[in-house]
Amino acid sequence: MNKKGQSLVMFIICLPIIILALALVVDVGSMYNAKIRGNNLLREAIRDDRDIDEYFKLNDFEIISKEMKNEGACVIITSRVKSVFGTIVGIKNYDVKVSNCK
Repeated sequence: MNKKGQSLVMFIICLPIIILALALVVDVGSMYNAKIRGNNLLREAIRDDRDIDEYFKLNDFEIISKEMKNEGACVIITSRVKSVFGTIVGIKNYDVKVSNCK
């Protein structure tokens, strides 16, 4: 039997799956990075008693919404991260929440 080209067929079938997996890894990494960066900025702004909106704006971190609970003791900030994997499946952005609530 002639089995030439079998590897090529398997590669062509697996290539889209590999690309989707890599795009998903990039998205998860972007969301994780945004969450860690947002938590650090929020902690610094509260520690230094700065205006949270201005501090985030100075550090190029876009705030979509801000919610304060317990008379300002608990702050919840929502930011938006652009998507690579989601664009393929129809989601353009992911919302990431950052908070200092216990």
